[in-house]
Amino acid sequence: MDVKSSSLPGSKRARTRDQLLVSAQLLLMEQNAAALGLRRITDHAGLVHASFYNYYPDIGGLIGDLGELLGATHAAAMAELDTANLDVAARFALITRQTLRMVAGQPGFGRLMFDVGLPIDSLSSELRLRLKLDIAEGVARGMFKVSDIDIATSMVAGAISGLALDLHRGSLPVAAIDAATSALLVQLGLDRQTSEQLGHAPVDFPPPPELPMRWLALPPVALGETR
Repeated sequence: MDVKSSSLPGSKRARTRDQLLVSAQLLLMEQNAAALGLRRITDHAGLVHASFYNYYPDIGGLIGDLGELLGATHAAAMAELDTANLDVAARFALITRQTLRMVAGQPGFGRLMFDVGLPIDSLSSELRLRLKLDIAEGVARGMFKVSDIDIATSMVAGAISGLALDLHRGSLPVAAIDAATSALLVQLGLDRQTSEQLGHAPVDFPPPPELPMRWLALPPVALGETR
């Protein structure tokens, strides 16, 4: 995995920002966040130490940007799915199944989320917001039946995080993803038969995104939504 991003289009500033983020990700594949220092990142990226401050006030700022990049990368991956003509329950099922497959199929995502000591909310805030919007739409359309959208969002987000962790650890097989998705739909108030159908519907899922993530590797639509 090369730190250089000069082959990608974009301004020098955008390419340098990606170099910092790529170096941080590669370092986190080998160590935890406590050892992630400014000098280690800039040395790894081949940059002058002071140049870091042209992009981030501190390591926390970079971690926040990494969380936004994860959210945008997830959104770009979900955009590859054909959800345009799906109702909210079918869309929830498809996105949940692919999200969990991302963690199972690309261990680096699981490492960033669970193994290196990064605040999980800094890496999942974008995903949680999208989940809340989908649940709210499902309630508005009468498909989901929950008494409190915020509580339902917390419960489902926690369940998805737990499933992702168990998939990353190998405690659950990939084959459990579909049944788990059906169970989440039942929890949201969808009838069991429809939940089973949506959770097990045949889908040709695309492969998970490659790591390290880069802003300049994202399609223009996903990039624009996060700026």
